[in-house]
Amino acid sequence: MKNFRFLLNEQFQAKEIAEDLQVQLEINRFNHVKVEAVEQRNEVLVQVPEANGSLEEAVESFMRNYQDGEMLE
Repeated sequence: MKNFRFLLNEQFQAKEIAEDLQVQLEINRFNHVKVEAVEQRNEVLVQVPEANGSLEEAVESFMRNYQDGEMLE
């Protein structure tokens, strides 16, 4: 599994972005993805299965407009 941490711009709320991302992933039939909001640090954590390029691309594309930074763990 790969873990992504998306640090959000101050104007966005982690809980709302995490919920919207989860809906988007469900619409695109990406299962087995864990999306969690860390409201204290205003970040969204996303856990994706290894070697799934299209899923990673979908997550990064969605988060592009909301993030202030990204960390791969």
